[in-house]
Amino acid sequence: MTRKSKVVIALVTALIGVVIVFSGVYWFTIGHTERVKDAMIGEARERLETEQAGVTVDRATLYNGTESYVVFENAENVLFVPVDEEQPIVVRDVTNVDLDQICNDSLAETGGTLVSCTYGFDERALVEVVTKANASYTYSYYTLQTGEFIRRVELTDASL
Repeated sequence: MTRKSKVVIALVTALIGVVIVFSGVYWFTIGHTERVKDAMIGEARERLETEQAGVTVDRATLYNGTESYVVFENAENVLFVPVDEEQPIVVRDVTNVDLDQICNDSLAETGGTLVSCTYGFDERALVEVVTKANASYTYSYYTLQTGEFIRRVELTDASL
């Protein structure tokens, strides 16, 4: 075996080792978080099917406000299923809510680019709009039923 082939084998072995190490780090950090989130959504879906049989939902997301809620959406309603099983399921009609309009208005007010626009629940049903401009993220909150402004929080990276 030549010296060149030994160097190539050593580099390939080192590369495989790095991939294995970083895969393990991902598995125990981000992967674990995603598995926990998926489990919470699964438990909330079972609770929703048990307590409100016959409800069909299109998608589910986890919202972490003061309390954690799984937010289920369909054409007419948004269902907020709290992770704490002692809390009741909250249903809100969204047939008269224009989520796109709320998001566009918030984006026009704050500038930057839209990161996310989601339904949430933090003591009341709300819409959370996240925008990014330069090194800052702006979180804007609006009531779900009327689209009225609640509050805005801006997080800026001070190191830049």
